[in-house]
Amino acid sequence: MDVMPVDPRDQTWEVAEPRYRVYFWDGSSSTEFELTASDVHEAHRWAEENRGDRTFTLYASVPVDGLGLVRLSGLDPSAGAGAPVS
Repeated sequence: MDVMPVDPRDQTWEVAEPRYRVYFWDGSSSTEFELTASDVHEAHRWAEENRGDRTFTLYASVPVDGLGLVRLSGLDPSAGAGAPVS
């Protein structure tokens, strides 16, 4: 991990009420949910409580130029190598 100071004035937008997407993986197939949670910890807790024997990927849902996803936790097994699975 690299750490460096930042200038907070370079920020140009913010999402005040974030939405999250959770993909539960069973092999290479997934079941997806969208959550409106108060924060990422609540979304992650919900995913942990509902995963069963599945792995999951947690994304922030970002509505810029359409809808984009920012991976916060886990790995998309259909995307190849990446971060460890939750």
